[in-house]
Amino acid sequence: MCLVNPLGEFRGENETQEYFMKEYLPLYLANRENSLAERRAHINAISRYFRLPHHPRHLDVGCAMGSMLEEAKAAGWDPVGVETSEFAARYAAEHTGCPVYAGTLLKAALPSESFDVVTLMDVIEHVPNPSELIGEIYRLLRPGGVVFIVTPNFASFFVWLYGPKAYGVWPDQHVVYFQPSTMAKLLRKAGFARIIAGSRDFYGDNLRRLLRRNGAQADVEIKAEFGAQTSLGKLRQLANRALMHVPVGDKLLAFGQKL
Repeated sequence: MCLVNPLGEFRGENETQEYFMKEYLPLYLANRENSLAERRAHINAISRYFRLPHHPRHLDVGCAMGSMLEEAKAAGWDPVGVETSEFAARYAAEHTGCPVYAGTLLKAALPSESFDVVTLMDVIEHVPNPSELIGEIYRLLRPGGVVFIVTPNFASFFVWLYGPKAYGVWPDQHVVYFQPSTMAKLLRKAGFARIIAGSRDFYGDNLRRLLRRNGAQADVEIKAEFGAQTSLGKLRQLANRALMHVPVGDKLLAFGQKL
């Protein structure tokens, strides 16, 4: 685990309604289909690695606009969200029909052993005390329950290549970074067993920089080229299988099971 030091002007996520309406929501809507496809891939990965109940009770921590809730519901899960932004929580509830708690997970004070799956994607890097968060998730999971985490990988190829200038390294927004070994240590310390930690994908902006492509549309073009139905998309799928074992991708994926 790597802590940002000094923290400086850390602002975390800008939770104002103006930020979500003017900045976050337009980007979300423009990238909606890619976001939903990524969530479907996450659900498939969780189901592939772990045996779940027929209709698993699911909690998505930091659910934002509700992409994971939408896909979990479509998969037959029973999803609930927690989101610190009141605007995003309201938006997610209205557009998915799922219950969404506005506030932090700790303040939600949900009942112990009430979920089969807890997911948190691009969340833990914003949390000053990740051990406390993971401990709370452990409390909320039923025996056999699974936690699934996505966060920037501080051991990625592009962090090695570009250092703090790599896309995904944002000390003005993040307070902590993990690599697979330190994430596994965090989960093990909280009590989780059968821990899997790997990686997947490279951020489009990092690939754009490596390929020396410029312009506002370069990142969009790269994402389209690596879409699921393209030849490069099929190569991406093969590469992601390898990146779970050789974890140098930009996104760290971690699973842990409560026995």
